Amino acid sequence: MKKGDLFLAQEKRPSAVDLVVDSLKRVLITKKLRPGEAIPPEQVLADKLKVSRGSVREAMKILAAFGIVEIKRGNGTYISDTSNRRLFDPLLFQILVQDSDYQDLIEIRSLLEIGIVRLLVQKASNEEIFILKGIIEEFERARLDSGLEASKINKLDLKYHLHMGEFSHNPLIASIYSFICELFFPTINSMAEGVFEVHRQIQDALERRDTNAAVSAIERHTLVWSEQAFKKT
Repeated sequence: MKKGDLFLAQEKRPSAVDLVVDSLKRVLITKKLRPGEAIPPEQVLADKLKVSRGSVREAMKILAAFGIVEIKRGNGTYISDTSNRRLFDPLLFQILVQDSDYQDLIEIRSLLEIGIVRLLVQKASNEEIFILKGIIEEFERARLDSGLEASKINKLDLKYHLHMGEFSHNPLIASIYSFICELFFPTINSMAEGVFEVHRQIQDALERRDTNAAVSAIERHTLVWSEQAFKKT
């Protein structure tokens, strides 16, 4: 190897578009721009970052596609002020195309749900616990209705979990958990043996504000779900 080769770049340099995206990411992380605030005009960004206006424009189109910014024609570009499901689409496809072991996915759900039930015991109001109880009762009635389609019963199972995330009173966790629920929804079989019973155990523990019992119940829930969802045929 020639000595000059020692000084060659070892990693691919970011493109001008990537540079704009990374710059905006740093600004958001440091809270220098907040949701609803306007982003500087294209020419200003191009001058500051020493890139072309075309690169800035392309970066903004990418960020708009992910729901991070909102382009208002004739009025500029703004940081989105509402959460957007499109933010999770790239992550969803990355997970789907990776050669991940089932156990990796099970561990993700387990860790997240253990944290959520801890927050529910601490932060959920009595009214919210009562709402969860109502869903469980609706879930039970649906299971006993022989004429009801399994898909509708599964949606009640999903509804319970989505409300768990919401009542954690942590918007970030609720958004991530909603994404996780979407990822695992096709594996739900609410009519499988033990599924309703473990949901009832979770609910009972939440009503008693018993953290240890809630964690134990959610761990049993993970076991029951994973055994029927990923069982070998």
